[in-house]
Amino acid sequence: MADKKWEPSHMRLSPSKINTYMKCPREFYYKYIAKMPEKKTIHLFRGSLVHKILERLFKYQFKNMTAWEKGAPHIWIQGEFEKGWEEKIACHKWLWEVHTKTEMDAMYVETEDILQNFVSSVNKKLTEMVKWKIYKNKYQAWNSVAPKYAEKWVKSKEYAVIGIVDAVCNDFDGGTTLLDYKTSKRYGAYLPDDYYRQLIIYAFLYTLEMGEMPKFVGVNYLRFDDTFFVKVNQEVLDEARDVIKMVHDCIKEREEYEDRYEQVPQNLCSWCSFYKGNGGPCDVVIPKWEPKYKKRKETYKDIDKKVKGQIELDVQTQFPEFD
Repeated sequence: MADKKWEPSHMRLSPSKINTYMKCPREFYYKYIAKMPEKKTIHLFRGSLVHKILERLFKYQFKNMTAWEKGAPHIWIQGEFEKGWEEKIACHKWLWEVHTKTEMDAMYVETEDILQNFVSSVNKKLTEMVKWKIYKNKYQAWNSVAPKYAEKWVKSKEYAVIGIVDAVCNDFDGGTTLLDYKTSKRYGAYLPDDYYRQLIIYAFLYTLEMGEMPKFVGVNYLRFDDTFFVKVNQEVLDEARDVIKMVHDCIKEREEYEDRYEQVPQNLCSWCSFYKGNGGPCDVVIPKWEPKYKKRKETYKDIDKKVKGQIELDVQTQFPEFD
């Protein structure tokens, strides 16, 4: 699957780097080439904390159904959360300058709920699989619920790209599904372009490294306990490879010249650490906000009564047979 003649750029890519470039090349330049410092928020630390706890949940603490039943996962995950919050988040006093106490308290409750809901969802699946006689007992159901791997690194030297798959699961036919956990409030009955791109890159890297094409890749919205999937085939893998190559080629072409990395004006610019309004160097002009729904076109019902009456008289005059 590797290209013999093609060579990557000097930079090792990741799905997040690729998505940053696709969103705005100028932001990519500031972040990964100029390596300018950017404002860190609690969202970054919260995401890292949740991912680390969920990795430990199946990888180290609860490797089998016996450990799950005897290990009180609700109590364990609460303890890990409280300890992690103190060590990874509360210790950063400057976060309290970036966020208000109300925001910090709300994030604490949200993160706690996300982790507890995850444990509850596992218990619910184990119980209902037995209740509806999909499996005879929870020990059989466990293999369908618990991932084969928790946080698996996948990489390719040929394409200079690396990624971390949050969970690798097997079905009863031996098929493989890759899952990526999301803690954000972003949600909808669809896959955003950046999530889709991230997933197919994972599928591409997993196939290269393991020699096995996964059946599906999916995003698990932890907050809502809902998952959306992409069916993997050769066309999807080729698309991922082409995106990786394209970004590498763009980096080789633009090198380290700032003006070659074009700005992409968008509403998200106001949130960017590099925007001038946030103290950064980027002088992009943010597009003016426009209402999502424009004023509807005028219909017959909107016409003035006098004008409407005149129209009806004209019609009767031109088409008397319809009177």
